Amino acid sequence: MSNIPFIDTHCHLDLISGIQNLAAQEDAMGIKTITVTNSPMFYLPNVNLFRGSKNIRVALGMHPELSLQGKPNITMMSDLIADARFIGEIGLDGSTDFSGGYTTQVSNLKLILTAVAKSEAKILTVHTRNAAKETIDLLHHHLSANESRVILHWYSGSLPELTRALEYGYYFSVNHRMLKSKKSIELVKRIPIERILTETDAPFTFDAAIDNRLKSLSLTLTGLAEIFGLTEAQMKLSVYQNFKRLLE
Repeated sequence: MSNIPFIDTHCHLDLISGIQNLAAQEDAMGIKTITVTNSPMFYLPNVNLFRGSKNIRVALGMHPELSLQGKPNITMMSDLIADARFIGEIGLDGSTDFSGGYTTQVSNLKLILTAVAKSEAKILTVHTRNAAKETIDLLHHHLSANESRVILHWYSGSLPELTRALEYGYYFSVNHRMLKSKKSIELVKRIPIERILTETDAPFTFDAAIDNRLKSLSLTLTGLAEIFGLTEAQMKLSVYQNFKRLLE
């Protein structure tokens, strides 16, 4: 089982300090990775940075927290979608701190999903904090006739919305910080093992003890293995198989 790679479906490698000199090192970890971008203006620079990588793929994103940066960004996002296989980080954030831009967030997400629906199938990693119902509503409305795959990143919404997302075929990516929360653990227990993926959300989950992606993913697999009653090797294989199925 040691040759089964770790899977990281949501991280921000471009925000890791010194990444311009560490891209090859991150790739050499052997982690099958989707690195997301927070703005479409960072997409092509990241594609160029990781162009030689075997294990890292770049997602085209527009983080909901940055939704007020203006029309040029959403125009750029829409223009790039056709050529990007991976889309993220996108979604909605209903937190109080971002309530002033929520209407714009919704408008932007509708535009993004409309463009995705008109394109070949994509893999999306989606932010749903404090806005799970409306995010899932929009995803289903725009993509129900499209073969795109959806990953809900760091899900913290309600159980009914989780159940609905499962009915739509969505995946859920879990990181080690989630497994410190009783609420998150209870949610994860309701997700079929075949819909579980792992993420790091690096570098935002890092601290003095967990300071790289291998440590983060290993700790996540330990927690997931305990939840599902498996060995860590079995859990690692399951996540890898889920990731392969996602890419098919």
